Amino acid sequence: LQGVAETALKVVEEQTKKIQEQYDQLERTTENLRLAVIDATKQRNLAIRNLNESIIQRDSARLERDRATREYVRAEQALQKSDSLYMLSVAQSLAAKSEGIDDPQLAGLTSMQGYLYHTQYGGKKYDPYIFRGLYYSIAKLQGYNYNAAKVPGGLKNRMYALAVATKSTSFYTTGSDGRIFKGDYLNQEVESKSIFENRGIPNRVLALSIDEKYLINASDSSYIEIINLTSSSKPQRVLGHTRFVTDIKFLPNNAGFITASADKTLRLTNQESGQSKKILTLPYDLKAIDISPDGKQLAGVSYTGKVITVDLTTYSYKEIWTDESTLKMSDTTKSVKVFNRILSVAWHPTKPLLAFGVEAINDKGRVIRGVVKLFDLQSKKVKELSGHKSGIADLDFSPDGLLLASSGLDSKLQMWVVDHEEDLPIVMDNNNGSVWDVAFTKDSRFLVASCNDGEVRIWPTDPRILAEQVCPKMERNMTKDEWDSYVGKDIGYESTCRSLLIKDF
Repeated sequence: LQGVAETALKVVEEQTKKIQEQYDQLERTTENLRLAVIDATKQRNLAIRNLNESIIQRDSARLERDRATREYVRAEQALQKSDSLYMLSVAQSLAAKSEGIDDPQLAGLTSMQGYLYHTQYGGKKYDPYIFRGLYYSIAKLQGYNYNAAKVPGGLKNRMYALAVATKSTSFYTTGSDGRIFKGDYLNQEVESKSIFENRGIPNRVLALSIDEKYLINASDSSYIEIINLTSSSKPQRVLGHTRFVTDIKFLPNNAGFITASADKTLRLTNQESGQSKKILTLPYDLKAIDISPDGKQLAGVSYTGKVITVDLTTYSYKEIWTDESTLKMSDTTKSVKVFNRILSVAWHPTKPLLAFGVEAINDKGRVIRGVVKLFDLQSKKVKELSGHKSGIADLDFSPDGLLLASSGLDSKLQMWVVDHEEDLPIVMDNNNGSVWDVAFTKDSRFLVASCNDGEVRIWPTDPRILAEQVCPKMERNMTKDEWDSYVGKDIGYESTCRSLLIKDF
């Protein structure tokens, strides 16, 4: 038994020794793993630091690159802006030069090249230099009366009144010989036969109904005449006023028209029935009236310098402006009292804005100048637009509300951009005498005016329409010498009219 016990004890001791050796090995493995983890952690942290440094360097490089890119873009934009401003000045210079060139072909080429640069380098749509350059080059190519529709009656016929259709391209005009004519502004033609004749009595005012069925005529007499354009019946004569009618305006809903008279009254008349009623008596007569786009108010102006609005619901009025001023003489320290007569008024189609045309007269009764005033109905502020040397016979805003035209007794017609009234106006001054009445067409693309000498003038308002007429009249492009002289040696030569071949120099 003792032997068996000793054998068993040895086995136990050997197993214990093996277990101890395994434990020791496990401890060594564990320590190695711990050391490996520590080393791996160090490597990981080092890798993370390196990565972060790389990211920082990358981001810094990217920021520097982006900054450099932004600086480059800004520099490039500044250069482009500088180039654009330079080329726009070249464009205006070319347009201005074209007016002084007698050769119609060269005048057309220089004005057209100015228009091309102006368009290419982002110039304003309505630029007075570009417009005049194109307009007068066409006048040289086709004659200064190329945009005049001749009305029968000749040089002695002053076309006092004009009405432009909104549903067609027709217009109606009348004047000192008492006849009313129909024309077409796109074709620039006037029918040879009159649609009405007032037996030699001058007609002063015309108005066309919204549906274009009725034409209202006012002469030097106190009555008005309603002409039914859809029938051959005799015009209906409507009485009521005791003196001549100064202005006529239709209500926007076509429910009737309002007349102002030298008898200091306003009357409302129905064009279909001819029924008429007095709606207001004023302390002074109104020279011109206009009705707000919503038909709720009427604006009126007087020779005495008053501007009023009339509530067309209650038929009550209030004075909103009295035009009195003192003019400082430029060559002395004296001031001269100026009496302002207001001859015309127009209501903006979308804004609370009135335009009225003033004729300034000194204490000796001499006309000094004509001024267009813009009156803000909300702020009550007034801006002045100058340029006319005599009274403003008529005013009209374009239907899109972007333009304002004024016709003057100084033979001049001016057109402003409403949102940039500080800019110089576009001037159209090759008219034969006073410009009495003016109206934009329904699409705002043309301006029609009735003038002296039996003329109705038609101007495109968009310079592009003028530009499209130039190259078809050209027989050549500029020579290299002409280009160097008028455009500039530092600007690369190009063909102004691409449809024409460039000739050898």
